Amino acid sequence: MLIVRGAVKDYDWGIVDGLEPWSGQATGAPQAELWFGVHPGGPSPLVDDGGRPTGELLADHFDIEAIPLLVKLLAAARPLSVQVHPSARAAAEGWRRQSQGEYEGVYSDPFEKTEMLVALQEFEAFAGWRSPDEAAAMLDALGVDGTVVELVRQGDTLAAIPGLLDAASPARVAQLAAAARAAGLPDEQVTAYATVTDHYPDDPGALITPLLAYLRLAAGEAVYVPAGVPHSYIRGIGLEVMTSSDNVLRLGLTGKPVFVDHALRALSTTLEPQVMHTDHGDLIWPRNAPFVVRVLTTGGERIPAEAYRIVLLVEGTATVTSEFGEITLRPGTAAVISASDPDSFVEADGLVAIIQSTTKQVEFAHERWDVARHEY
Repeated sequence: MLIVRGAVKDYDWGIVDGLEPWSGQATGAPQAELWFGVHPGGPSPLVDDGGRPTGELLADHFDIEAIPLLVKLLAAARPLSVQVHPSARAAAEGWRRQSQGEYEGVYSDPFEKTEMLVALQEFEAFAGWRSPDEAAAMLDALGVDGTVVELVRQGDTLAAIPGLLDAASPARVAQLAAAARAAGLPDEQVTAYATVTDHYPDDPGALITPLLAYLRLAAGEAVYVPAGVPHSYIRGIGLEVMTSSDNVLRLGLTGKPVFVDHALRALSTTLEPQVMHTDHGDLIWPRNAPFVVRVLTTGGERIPAEAYRIVLLVEGTATVTSEFGEITLRPGTAAVISASDPDSFVEADGLVAIIQSTTKQVEFAHERWDVARHEY
C-alpha cells in the first residue's frame, strides 16, 4: 500500500486554482486535472504519511498492467474538446501504424480509454447523440445546407459531420444559442450553447455540438462514457475514473490537433452514455464497466483483495487499515492498493472515493495487453 498525490495538468480550459484544495498549489493559472496513476503522461508522485514528497513515482513500483486504472480530479471552467476515444483494437492498431511512421501524434498509447465522470458539484456536459429531430431543427435554424440537415434527420450522423465542418463560420457559431432557442430547447441548454460561442467563436467544431445530447449532473451523479461515444464536458468539478489511457481523438473546441478522419472511424452510432442518478454513498457500477466506484461520506467499508484499489480523499478525513498498518489520508492524497495486497478497511468522515477494478477489468486488461504489449 502506497500513498500518492496527483500530478497536475494545467490545460487552458481549467479553473484558475480550481484544484488547489487537492494539489496544495495556488499558481494563479488554470488547473485542469490531477492524475492518480502510472500513465507516462502524468505518473503520480509518492508521498509519505505526512504528505511530503518521497522523490519517487508510483510508476517506479508498478507498471500499467498492475495499475490498470487512471483516476483524475477534473476542474472545467469552459468546454473541453468534442472528442471520442478509440476501442482497444483500434488504439492498438493505430499505435502500431503510428510507430511505423504512418501517423504522427494521433495516439498517445496503444490502449482503449473508457471512462466515467462522477460529479463532485453540479456538472454540465454534452455526451452521446441528440435526437435527430432536435439536432436537425437546430441546424435548420443555423441555415445549414438542406442536404446535410436531411442526413442528420435520417440518422446518418457520421456522414453529416464533414459537411457541418465545411459549413462552419464565425457567423453561424455566433447563432448557436439563438438556434437552440428556435429549436425549443430549455434555457439551460441555450446557455450551454452560448458558452460554446463565447469561448470558441472561430472553431468549426462548434457546429458539431448541436448533434450532442446535453446533460446536467447533480453532486454524486455519474455518466459512463464507453469508447466510441462522443462527448464534451462543459463545466464543473468531478471525479474521473478510466482505463489507463490518454487516447483522445478530437473534432473541435480545442487548440490541440484535430484528427477528423480518425475520430469518425472511432465514433459509434449505437453505443450510448449511461447516466446514473445516484447519491454520495451509493455504489456506482455501470453495465460492462471495468471498474466500480463508491463515494463514501461517513462510516467504514471493507475493500477485498484480488483487485486493484485506489482510495482518494476528497474532503474531510479518512484512514486506511490493513495487516500492514494504518495510514491517514489528506485531501488530494490517495492510497494505492495492488491486487496482491490483502483486504483493507476504510473509515471516512467527509468524502472519500473508493475505486476498484473488476473481473471485467482483468479480462479487459489481458485483452488490451495481448494486442498492445509489443508496441508500447
